[in-house]
Amino acid sequence: MPTLDISCDDLVVADPAYVAERLGSDTLWREWWPDLTLTPSERRGAEGVRWSVTGAAVGTAEWWLEPVRDGVVVHWYLRVDPARPVRGRALERLKERYVATYREHLWRFKDEAEAGRAAGERRTSSDPAIVSVEDTGSLHQTASDPTGEEVNRWRNRPPRPSR
Repeated sequence: MPTLDISCDDLVVADPAYVAERLGSDTLWREWWPDLTLTPSERRGAEGVRWSVTGAAVGTAEWWLEPVRDGVVVHWYLRVDPARPVRGRALERLKERYVATYREHLWRFKDEAEAGRAAGERRTSSDPAIVSVEDTGSLHQTASDPTGEEVNRWRNRPPRPSR
């Protein structure tokens, strides 16, 4: 098992094909991880990329895209051993640095990809829309039918239990 086994999951409310295209750039990942040499070992198109990692650490990295509602969950994995021995608190700081760097870059990308969409609003021209709660407290899902009219797909869904 690698010394560092990191995984992060983040929802990006954007077209999965757009996210795959942008995150599939080797240049982007090299920019995010200048101390790591990432060599693609498996390109999976809309599902992501796997890399072998060398440089400051040796092992594997991966991002996997999972379409969810009107966006995509970006699953990121880094499974590496530092190239030089690192132990104790220094190892924890290294792990924190990798996570913080990933989140900083991914959240900047997320802000760019989701620009103009208020939190909780569905993505424009997406089908199906996100699940939300009506004033009555019942769950519903809306989508556009071929004429552009919104269709409530879960009209008869029972109300959520109150807490």
